[in-house]
Amino acid sequence: MDKIYKTKAIFRIEYELIFNIKDLRGERGWSQEVLSGKMGLAENFVGKCESLDQPEKYNLRHMGILKKVFGFETLDDFFPNGIPEDEQIVIHYKKVPKKKADGTESKLMENVVVEIVVVDAETKAEGNKQSKK
Repeated sequence: MDKIYKTKAIFRIEYELIFNIKDLRGERGWSQEVLSGKMGLAENFVGKCESLDQPEKYNLRHMGILKKVFGFETLDDFFPNGIPEDEQIVIHYKKVPKKKADGTESKLMENVVVEIVVVDAETKAEGNKQSKK
C-alpha cells in the first residue's frame, strides 16, 4: 500500500496559484528551470514551489515578477476560475515515480494529490494544530 503524506495547512489560494502557474508553464512548454530563469531566481525555485513536500511558496514579490513573465494585465489572470475562497486546506498526497519520455518509470518521484481536506481555522498556526489531530 502506498504511504500517504500530508502538507501543513495552506490557504486554498496558494494551492490554486501553484497549480495554475504549473498549467500555464506547461502550456508554454517551459520547464521549471526555464520559468525560474525567466523570473531571475535560482534554477530550482519553481520546482520547490510546485512540490507539496517543500515549504517554499510564491509570495507577493513573485506575483509581480510572474505577471510580467506571463504578460498578464492583472493578478486576477492567474485565477481563470475566479479567486478561491480564503480557506485553509491540508493536501493528502502520495509519491509515485515520474514517467520518462518512453513511458517507463523514472527514479525521480512526483507528488500526486489523493485528497484535499478543508481545515476550519483562522490562522495557519491554528490550522496546523488541527491537521495534526
